[in-house]
Amino acid sequence: MKMHTRHNNAKEILLYGLFIAVLASLTFAINQIVLVENGDIVLAQQEEEGEQQQNQSSSSSSIPHNAKGHESHQVIVFQNSNNGITYSGTVTFNLSKPADVISFEEVTGEQPTNATKKIWEVGDKKFVPNTLLKNVTNGTVSFNGSGILAHNTNSDVYTGTFTMNDTTTTSNP
Repeated sequence: MKMHTRHNNAKEILLYGLFIAVLASLTFAINQIVLVENGDIVLAQQEEEGEQQQNQSSSSSSIPHNAKGHESHQVIVFQNSNNGITYSGTVTFNLSKPADVISFEEVTGEQPTNATKKIWEVGDKKFVPNTLLKNVTNGTVSFNGSGILAHNTNSDVYTGTFTMNDTTTTSNP
């Protein structure tokens, strides 16, 4: 009889342990937000109000740059701009052709503080580019801005893979 009681106690302990493991897994899963943008899956975990941590991996081919005067250039966009959001983080990349890695800051509606800075015009928006790495095919770089991309001045299409870890901060208008 005692053997049967110990066996039941072991079953109960195992079931309680399994229940706790499942509950912990569900709690973690519920805190995850899955965003799908341009076919890329981005896993994001909610942090503080107005901030979000993102981890993204992707493989893509370059596309023509949409900035005025750069239409013959090719880019792979690691993180595109999104109204009122600033990104800060790192990107690790591997490209089939050398490119410059450039972060950019939206300055639409702001008065220029430095007339010598280059401005990218995309539709009705303006961006100030900041070259982080020149003529590279792979590496890891930290960035801060409205977005980040790999930019090649040739019109030849190239491919790339990247993994990005960044935090977004939403600015209040």
